[in-house]
Amino acid sequence: MNKKKLDFCIGIFDNLTDKGLAKIKEDIQNCEIYGIGVYTDEVVTKDFYTYPVNNLEKRMETAKNIDGVKFVFKLDTSDPAKLKEIIKNEATKYINDNKK
Repeated sequence: MNKKKLDFCIGIFDNLTDKGLAKIKEDIQNCEIYGIGVYTDEVVTKDFYTYPVNNLEKRMETAKNIDGVKFVFKLDTSDPAKLKEIIKNEATKYINDNKK
């Protein structure tokens, strides 16, 4: 099986379960570059009707500390079209910043 060049996931990243972490680690093994998008506190409360336990900075730090994650970025929307654009921009930025 060929590795994908790029893969990512998005989420709140407040209470990461062992199962969730295992899935992310599996996905990381199947690509060259793996990124994580973390929803802002405002999106979590407004769009997901819940409150994050930890603030955005702490949740982004949790995502950054997962072995194999290359870049982490914030998501200030849950709109699919806007998410697609943010993810595209963040991935392009990472690739351009890390050209050899």
